[in-house]
Amino acid sequence: MNKIYLTSFLILGFFTRCDNKNNQIKNETFLIHIQKTWYEEPNGFSFPVHVKVPTESMPKDGYPACILLHGNGGNGLQTISEFSNVLNDHILVAPTGYRNSWNLCDEKSNAPDIEMINELVIILQEYPNLNPNKIRVLGLSNGAGLANSVFIENKNEGIDIVVAIVSHLNEPQYHQDNFYKIGNATDPSLPFCGYDEIENPLSSRKYVSISNNNDPIIPYAGGGSTVGLNFLNAETAIYLIAKNQGYEGSVLSTGEQIGNTSVFKYSYLQDKVVHLKGNTQHSINQTQRDFVRNFFSE
Repeated sequence: MNKIYLTSFLILGFFTRCDNKNNQIKNETFLIHIQKTWYEEPNGFSFPVHVKVPTESMPKDGYPACILLHGNGGNGLQTISEFSNVLNDHILVAPTGYRNSWNLCDEKSNAPDIEMINELVIILQEYPNLNPNKIRVLGLSNGAGLANSVFIENKNEGIDIVVAIVSHLNEPQYHQDNFYKIGNATDPSLPFCGYDEIENPLSSRKYVSISNNNDPIIPYAGGGSTVGLNFLNAETAIYLIAKNQGYEGSVLSTGEQIGNTSVFKYSYLQDKVVHLKGNTQHSINQTQRDFVRNFFSE
């Protein structure tokens, strides 16, 4: 019943802003909604999702799309504004989380965010001016934590790239030599916050992690953090992801400097899996932004 209602609601809310002749999304920023129900919201909560379509000509196989996941306290519209010049050739799709947060252990939200993202991807794949095999997920901080959960849990092969910015893998997501997903619910009183179901991520995706060695919030070297989670070492985390994607060598001990900048690239599997180490605290600089743009273009 819930799924039928959501589909009907989205057709009404989404198609009225489409080209009626071709059933395509117009060049404008607008809202769609996905409604979910859980114990905090027994009557349902509607996730607002901002969508912006490029003004340039559509590729013959449709625009690529990027789902943008804001940091804690942010929102979808702000994140579209931040990345409009970085990913100007993508349809930008930016949901706003419950309480402007995403459900990661002790964060403010306990919403079923993974379910919402899974539904959103399927909905986007129905549109003929969107390439169903080039849907990317990019998260910032708290949103990067959710992006990592999407990388671990989501099985839709249409998601071809995941980018996690200033939040690499945490211990609930990877421990005891396995990736894990949430069991019944996140609960900081439980071991590993309730991430107790082993999950094997798809091996077909490209992945980028951007972390900074002077980040005051997410510790680059791993350990405890101000967000109430323990993190892996950033370079260990990217190595574990590379191994999942098919890498059979040893962990890279040094990165390759990008130009004359303070950014170093750790590349696995011929740039299929990449880590960028910088020093811009809990943020990213222009070199890191340019890398994301080029990575998506390639």
